[in-house]
Amino acid sequence: MLILVVGDTHGKKDLMRKEIKKLPPIDLLLHTGDHFQDGHALAGQMKIQCNAVAGNCDWKKQEPDERILEIAGHRIFLTHGHLYNVKRSMNNLYFKARQNLIDIVIFGHTHMACLEREDNIWFMNPGSPSFPRAGGTGTYGLIQLNPGQADLRIVEIT
Repeated sequence: MLILVVGDTHGKKDLMRKEIKKLPPIDLLLHTGDHFQDGHALAGQMKIQCNAVAGNCDWKKQEPDERILEIAGHRIFLTHGHLYNVKRSMNNLYFKARQNLIDIVIFGHTHMACLEREDNIWFMNPGSPSFPRAGGTGTYGLIQLNPGQADLRIVEIT
């Protein structure tokens, strides 16, 4: 299963709309919040499902603050990250993952791409395709899941 991970789009979908045309077939889209409606719009373009969470800039809380998903034998924790103080540290996410037997933590909020592994737990922040904080180009994530195997990567928009 190939999963597209996007977040912090803040209403700017144009770059991702173009990028999607370059990608192999995607099975699922995960949106980390801050205009989660963009995730649903992009998923609609690809005719796939979107699982999203609300971010601190999503005023209408039509999505939950967090989700735990089970996909291809992997437990995924999806959150925006603001409620876990991710701008200071990922410790709160780490403990949440340990308590819930999570394999992959996906979060946003910082607009800075990050991919780390700690104690067999993956931590992915796809960054922002629209408003990258560290300068440079926008980013998003791709996850290839198979039973017993996860391949995660951050992609820079060209």
